[in-house]
Amino acid sequence: MRKLLLTIVLLWTVSAQAALQPLLVLHLYDNLRIVLSQETECEGKKGVYKASAQRLDKKYIPGCWYVMKEYPNMIHIDWHNGDYSELPLEKFEEFDVNQ
Repeated sequence: MRKLLLTIVLLWTVSAQAALQPLLVLHLYDNLRIVLSQETECEGKKGVYKASAQRLDKKYIPGCWYVMKEYPNMIHIDWHNGDYSELPLEKFEEFDVNQ
């Protein structure tokens, strides 16, 4: 029950932040960043949002992400090329596209 409550609170927090900060960004390497959308559902699934791995040369891999139920401080990204990533949510920084 405690895990369920924690997951609900975390999802509510991410949803509440979506109205203020639509993107989360993690600079993985000098030439690669991972961008998470907090607003748009991915492939019509509830609780699954769009992600993108973007390189400086403008190549990218789209994907879908969600908060892991087993580890609420981790996210899981399914990339469209068949790979996946699991990363800590706290490593991502909010990015305001309106700046």
